[in-house]
Amino acid sequence: MRTIAMGLAAILLSLCTDTSIAGYRELLQEMEAYTPPTMIQNPSMRVPAKAVAPDAFAIEKKNIEDVKKRWSRLISESPPFVSGRKMSPTRVQTAGNDRQTLAILHESFSLGGLQNLILLRNPKIRGERARFQAALEGFDQVTQLDEILRQYSAFTESVMPGVGPMTGMSDDIKMKFPFPGVTALKGQVAEKNVEIEKQTLDMVQRDVVAQGIKAYWNLLYIHRALIITHDTLDQLNHLESVATTRYGAGTTSYQDVVKIRIGREKLEEQLDTLKKQKVNLETEILALLDLPPGEALGPPKTITPDLSIIGLEPLYPQSLEKRQELVRMRAMIAKMERMVEMAETMIQPVFSSNYALFADQRVLQAGSNRTKPTFATTIATTRGKGLPRNPFFGTRDAYLRETRKKLEGLRSDLADAESRTRLLVRTAWFDLDRARRERSLFKDRLLELAQTSLDVSTRGYEAGSVSFADVITSYTGWLDINLASQRRNSDVGVARAELDRCMGTLQMNDIENSEAGIAAGTP
Repeated sequence: MRTIAMGLAAILLSLCTDTSIAGYRELLQEMEAYTPPTMIQNPSMRVPAKAVAPDAFAIEKKNIEDVKKRWSRLISESPPFVSGRKMSPTRVQTAGNDRQTLAILHESFSLGGLQNLILLRNPKIRGERARFQAALEGFDQVTQLDEILRQYSAFTESVMPGVGPMTGMSDDIKMKFPFPGVTALKGQVAEKNVEIEKQTLDMVQRDVVAQGIKAYWNLLYIHRALIITHDTLDQLNHLESVATTRYGAGTTSYQDVVKIRIGREKLEEQLDTLKKQKVNLETEILALLDLPPGEALGPPKTITPDLSIIGLEPLYPQSLEKRQELVRMRAMIAKMERMVEMAETMIQPVFSSNYALFADQRVLQAGSNRTKPTFATTIATTRGKGLPRNPFFGTRDAYLRETRKKLEGLRSDLADAESRTRLLVRTAWFDLDRARRERSLFKDRLLELAQTSLDVSTRGYEAGSVSFADVITSYTGWLDINLASQRRNSDVGVARAELDRCMGTLQMNDIENSEAGIAAGTP
């Protein structure tokens, strides 16, 4: 039996050896006859590698960085770019020097030059510009904490301390959703914050420049009123000499001389009041330019205000679109909407309790490098079975309901502000239209009649054919109409500045048009 078994084993061994040799021969023949594929012989024909899907967080981070660059370019171009117009570097450099700025103001300065100086020098505008720049830092704060957490997770993923249990932080599914979406919402909130600060900056620029424009036109009126009052005072001095001569000749009473002196005293007091008003307006302009008071400014260039006719109906939609208060409130509403959406995304419990979500960790459950269990094995006593993972969900939901109510109130405030804007535009447009009509009335018609009446009365009184009462009436009428003409001329500029302010626009006056005879000089 042993001999038979050994014979069978020898036969089987020989058969296996023959089979192995035959298989090896076939493998050798295949290797010798092998030809590489065409794409390996020709690298240009290789199939391109399949593109890897970009990280959602990286995409959102790139979008936030692009938005920040766009806003940063805007603030870097300001103030050299204001209302779409570039300021010259020389003007910007001059505005930074107090002595050079005062040298400009000591001469006859223009309205456009004053506006540019206010934009470059006003401390309130500088403060709002700094707040706008500070708001840009919010973009970096959006992704900073999340980026640190991601880096820490990647670092601790493969750390092997060798002592104690391995409890490294993993990149689990909780960091993937809703992580990119929340990052996008944070970026939008940061952008709305920047937009709110930008509208606040535009609003401050608009109001400060409008204040400077009004001060300019009022100062122009004071300068012209001083000239007119001086001329009237000279005429009264001449009339007093005529009355004194006639009184000496017995052709008039002493009452006429007394009345002329009373009128002259009133004009001298009015002249002193105008001089003090001039100092007040100059101090206001110096304050807007962050300059110390006490400096005497030169006269404004005599310019014609913008007399173009503006239709009322197109102003309503334009003001609702551009008025900074409305745009700012819309940005605040959009910001609050995104905050509510972010809160709902972050605090609402997910469909799963996260007890069946695998974590990206090594499964080492024994020894010194033992990790924590893959699945949760216990439930905290503070949270019973089936309760949300977030124990403060109900408390936060109360704050969320409060925020929704505030959002509803803000929308109502926006509707009220839009209604008030329409009223402001209507009132400002009426003031401008009235100032234009009254300026045309006094300048084109009444001023010439008053001048003619004064000339006739003065010659008649000297000849003794006109009573003293008629002469005084003519002088008083000429003075009132002349001053009213100059007041209405400045009122047009003031009313247009107020209309621009209500519209939310900033009109830069770079071209000054002189008007011959805008202020009637000597009668």
